[in-house]
Amino acid sequence: MPTSAPRPCSYPGCNNLVRSGRCELHPMQVVDQHNPEHQQLYNTRRWKMIRRLQLSQHPWCEGCLRANIYTPATDVDHIEPHRGDPARFYTGKLQSLCVPCHSRKTAAEVGLSSKGRGAENVSLGY
Repeated sequence: MPTSAPRPCSYPGCNNLVRSGRCELHPMQVVDQHNPEHQQLYNTRRWKMIRRLQLSQHPWCEGCLRANIYTPATDVDHIEPHRGDPARFYTGKLQSLCVPCHSRKTAAEVGLSSKGRGAENVSLGY
């Protein structure tokens, strides 16, 4: 079976040839912001009720709405990161977002660049 031709590493400015992705000099950095202790908060009955209420009251992605695009919201985002603090987790300000907007916001918070789908060039105003 034929294989694809080598292509340049996907790291900006690197011309090392690879079959896919990045070369050995530029491995992808995996940033896991999900602390297991913090993640447990998302499994509580209280959070599930808060999330359901947020999405029912604000069914459109607030990031897309800023560009007059109506996209159904699927995620509930903490506007200010809670960092595992239960008080901030349950009482902090929330916003409804679609997956691409939520991913873009989270990537910006952790210092990564993100190329989401949807309203790519929309300033989310975070």
